Amino acid sequence: MQLKVENYPDLVRDSKSKAIINVNRAAMQEHMSKQQMKESIQNLNQEMASLKDDFKEIKALLQQIACRG
Repeated sequence: MQLKVENYPDLVRDSKSKAIINVNRAAMQEHMSKQQMKESIQNLNQEMASLKDDFKEIKALLQQIACRG
C-alpha cells in the first residue's frame, strides 16, 4: 500500500519498506536524461583534455626532430 507524502504530490511512501517513491514518471525521465547528458559532457571534456595532451606531446616530438635536422 502507498501513502501520500504530505505537501509533496509526486511522492508516496511504501507502507511495507517505508521507502519514498517518486510517482511523477515524466519528471523522473527528465532527471535521468539530464543526468545522462551531464555524464556525456564530462566524458567529452575528459577526451578533449586527453587529445590536448597528445597534441602537446606530438608538438614537442616534432620540435625535437626539427632541431636535430
